Amino acid sequence: MRTSMSGRSKRAIAVGTLATAMAGGGLLATASAASADSAPADNDHCVTNVATGQMQCYDTFPQAISAATGGQITDAPQSPAAAVASRSFEQRINAAGRQAASSAAPLATVTLSIEYDWNYYQTTAGSNTYTGTSGCDSDGSVEWMKNNLGDSWNDRISSFKGYNGCQVRHFQHENGAGAYTTPVGQNPSMMDHGGLNNQASSIHWI
Repeated sequence: MRTSMSGRSKRAIAVGTLATAMAGGGLLATASAASADSAPADNDHCVTNVATGQMQCYDTFPQAISAATGGQITDAPQSPAAAVASRSFEQRINAAGRQAASSAAPLATVTLSIEYDWNYYQTTAGSNTYTGTSGCDSDGSVEWMKNNLGDSWNDRISSFKGYNGCQVRHFQHENGAGAYTTPVGQNPSMMDHGGLNNQASSIHWI
């Protein structure tokens, strides 16, 4: 686990170049001996608690999923793409969410969605797992919102998958402003489906 305090580079997938994004915002200290003020690598796997606003980043996807599920899933696939393709993984992460939401824990961690830096959940870049204290129902109302993705994940998301009943809507600007996508449970490529590839600045979970 590492706490990130500075900036990280943003890949411009559509043109295959790097665009540097200056960042602030906060986190970690890890067993891999990174200094507290070092920027996380592009392939870090982060967990953002929407209820508290805290983000923590890890060296591997399984470490991030373990944190996101409160230690209930410690053997997630090494590959985020493999996790998306796994029906078993989806069932387990949803079951972990139901168990957490029904517990007496004041800050239960329920996975809302996993957002990916690259199209088609490619493993060459990082992921950000968003969690809340409960999942989403089917009444069409907004259950959770993240009005500012922070410098490290602003204009970065290219694919995603929702969990625990959540449909995900992305907005071009902060606070749910600007262009937005139709809420869906999964999108393998925001470049091809729904737009806003590398443009999302806020999210609603419905």
